[in-house]
Order: sequence, then structure tokens, then C-alpha cells
Amino acid sequence: MTGPYGARPRQQRINVTFSPPTPNGDLHLGHLAGPVLNSDICARSQKILGHDVAFATSTDDNQTYVVTTAERLGIIPEALIQQAMDSVTRSLELAGVDVDLFERPDAEYTAFVRGFFTSLWEHGAFDLREIELPYDAETGEYKAEAFVTGRCPTCLAHARAGVCEACGLYNLPGALLPVADTASALPTKAVSVWVLDLERYRSMITNWYRTTDVQLRPDLAKVVSDTLASRLPYIPLTYPSAWGITVDWDGPDVQPQAINAWPEIYVGHVYWLQQARMDPFAPCDELVQFIGIDNGFYNAFVYVTLAMLAARHGMSVSLPRTRTVTNQYYMLEGRKFSTSKGDVRWAKDYLESVGRDRARFVLGLTSPELQQAEFSEPIAAATIAARYDAPLRAIVDALQPLAGRRIDAVPSPWWTAAAKASRGRFEDAYRLETFSVRRAAEAVALHLEVLALRCDAIRPDDASDVSGALQFLWTLRTLGWPVTPDLSEHISTAFSAESTIGKPPLLSDLATPPVGAFRGLTVPPAGTPAAEPATA
Repeated sequence: MTGPYGARPRQQRINVTFSPPTPNGDLHLGHLAGPVLNSDICARSQKILGHDVAFATSTDDNQTYVVTTAERLGIIPEALIQQAMDSVTRSLELAGVDVDLFERPDAEYTAFVRGFFTSLWEHGAFDLREIELPYDAETGEYKAEAFVTGRCPTCLAHARAGVCEACGLYNLPGALLPVADTASALPTKAVSVWVLDLERYRSMITNWYRTTDVQLRPDLAKVVSDTLASRLPYIPLTYPSAWGITVDWDGPDVQPQAINAWPEIYVGHVYWLQQARMDPFAPCDELVQFIGIDNGFYNAFVYVTLAMLAARHGMSVSLPRTRTVTNQYYMLEGRKFSTSKGDVRWAKDYLESVGRDRARFVLGLTSPELQQAEFSEPIAAATIAARYDAPLRAIVDALQPLAGRRIDAVPSPWWTAAAKASRGRFEDAYRLETFSVRRAAEAVALHLEVLALRCDAIRPDDASDVSGALQFLWTLRTLGWPVTPDLSEHISTAFSAESTIGKPPLLSDLATPPVGAFRGLTVPPAGTPAAEPATA
């Protein structure tokens, strides 16, 4: 990304995705400040570099959390899924998340997933194993995943079967320390399921991490090292359940089992990104996937193994350089945001109250990238007022007398140095190797701060000073577009320039000043609700 103004890096095909939202409610601020906003800013940042970006995901309909939430609410799962799909879609629009494709599983998706896993099963990639699952004799049902809660056998935190959200490590449904009056306290019963035995593929997994040049964030690196330090677990690929995508690998006389929804997510990423590119064989240079750390184990081990097995057996998947970008938990008054527990501040409500750019800005500044972060509405409001609204007001007022002026002179050395420094900050934030939404939002804040402070000293009779100030504002149209797309569009309007809606401004064009004269910058006042998306 470094280089002189006008230098264009080699165009790459980059696929971006985030963990599919479980359709048991709307997006909350934990989702938005974590994988959702991170992935959108990443996809946008790669677009301004001129890369060919596909950005897609779906709802995670087959998760057992859908069933448990529907039971709690007293509605059927399908109704819950559709409600959640409508709500999440609207929240993504309000947030300006410029996803190419956001769908829910359908018949074609189901056939693709079933075919993927069946093909690997036919190649002998999975093992049939008898495991112990909590069993409800009254209903005749085995309990797994979201139906089972207890204490993590590794860190003792409250956990559901599958993965402990506290330590990120895997646990089998029957391995949780039982808690009274929950499914974990039920007696267990043996049942045969198909499993992915990760220990069987240890050498393949360790070689993947030994040869990759992608550096993991510390939390995911710890999950990898802790897991590799002992025998790798086996992961149930199927469960005796009617919820999900069923397979009849055990023959016509045995009740079909459902594919575990966690491994299914990887195949969903493959499918939806192929759909976004409208080409099942489209090559990809880099896959960037954004997840909460609670999904870290599956991404680091299950998805990696499934991808390598599929490639080994000649299936239509690619093995691009893969970056799994994790975030820690966003806390609401000391509690983890949780739809299932009711600890939430809904994204839609917050976006409508403060506006899209302001929400993206403050959530970017406080994103829980490397450690837990706390959302406090009063602190967020004060941050927006001091670091976004106040400098913008000062800029609007100070630049108004320059209406009618053009960028028609070489900017003064001060402005040239400031522009170079700001661009460097943005480039460091957007570079995939060092990607950080916190640094990107901080770069926006500092760009505004510097412009606001310097505006008081602009000399209208000095063409280089005027051009420098206007050029510094103009560069924010491109540099800030991944974080604050509406502001970029306002800057376009201020110079009568081409709209950035559906057509990202390119970094390679940054040195080319706008043709039109500056007309004055107009931005909505603080507290203005979010407008329609500044996206395609």
C-alpha cells in the first residue's frame, strides 16, 4: 500500500466475510462493533486500493440457538428466522454495511452443503464413533449444542456445549460439568455419530500453521497453541436431531442425522462467496474472515481442516491465503452483549438515535479488537461530541468563506507534510497485515482535529494555504470512506465531484484535485437520524 501518490498496487481478488448472525434476534452493538463493522471497513478499505472485493455472508438458520430461543418466545422457529432476517437486513442497511450478498439458506444452499459433506464422507474423511450425549427419556431426545449448558471443564466458566465463550476451547456435550435443572444434568446415553477426528489430521494442521505467513491475533494464537499442546479433539459432524440439514449416511433403516451447524458455517462461506462472485470456480488471492473469539476454535481447526480435505479430494474450493481476524467481547455495563440473555443495546435503535457515521466512528474507536471493551452510552455521546461533531462544526464554519475557491496551487509544505502523515496513518490501519478499525477511526479523528485547528490560521490571500486546506479536506473523501462513508459523500457534494455511492474513491486518484470549485461543506447536525445507506 505504500508508494507515491498515483501508484496502483497489483489488483487482487479478496473475499471478505463475517460470522453469519444466528437469526434469534436483531444485531446488537456487540455484533456491530465486532465482526460486522470490522468486515465492512476492511472490504471498503480494499476497494479504495482498487482490489476486486467480494463481501458476503448469510444467516445461520441451522443453529440450535434458533430452536431454544423460539421455544422461550413461544413461536415457531421459521417465524423467528424471518423476523430476525428482516431486522438484521434493516440494521445492516442503517449501518451502511455494504455487503454484496446477505441471504438465508435455501434449497440450493442445502443441496450444496449436503453434497460437500457427503463427498468428504465418501472419501473416508469422517469416522463413525459412539459418544455419550445427555438424553431426555421423556421426549426420547438427545441434547447437544445450545440445548446443553454447564460449566466449562477447562476454565469453569458458564458454557454451552461446543465451545466455551470464555476460554474459546472446545468441549463435547457430555463433558460439561453438570448444573442442576439443566440438560447437562440429564443422564447420558450412547449414540453413534459421524465425527471429524482432528488428531487424525494433526500433521496437516500443524503444517498449515508452520508454513503460513499470516500472523494471528494473540487471542486466536493462544487457542491454537493451547489446543495443539494436547491430543486434538474429535468434532461431531452429525447429531441425532431433526433440526438442520440431514444426511442418511447410515443407510435407509437408520434415522437420518443432522449436520452440526458449526462445521456447516465454513461450507456456507464457500457457497455464499461463490454466489457473490457468480462463479463457483472463481479464484481468490486472499480470504479475510472476521469472527468473535468464541468462534476461534472452529475457524482455526475445523474450517482449516475441511478446506484442506476438500482441496485434497479435488472439490471446487480454493486454498487462498487466509486471515482470520478475531475480536474480543464488547461489554454492556460489565456484561457481555448477549441476545439469548437479553443483555443488549440494539444496533438499529442506536443507529437511528445518533446517525450512521457517528455510530461507525465511535464503535470503531472502541471496537474490542485485542481485548474486552466497554460500551457506555454517556461516554460514547461525549466522544462523538468532542472528537467528531465539534471539529466538523469548526471545519464547516472556517471553510465557508472559501466557497468558490479551487485547489489551483501547490499546497504549502505544512499541508503537504500533514497530508503525508495522515495518509500514512490510514494506510497502516487498512493494510491487511496490520488491519485495525480502532486505528482507522483514530485516523479519522486526528484528520478532523488537525483540519479544525489549522482552519483558524488559513490565509485567504495565500493560494498555497487555501489549496492545502481544501486538498486536506478532499483527501478525507477517500481515506475516510471505509469508516465514515456519509461524510465522504458530503465532501463529494462540496466539490461537485462524482458520488461515492456504489463507486468507491480510489487511493490511486488521491493526488488528482477535484475539477469543481469548493461550494462549502454541509453535514447533518448532531442527533440527526441515520439516512438511507450511502452504499450501492
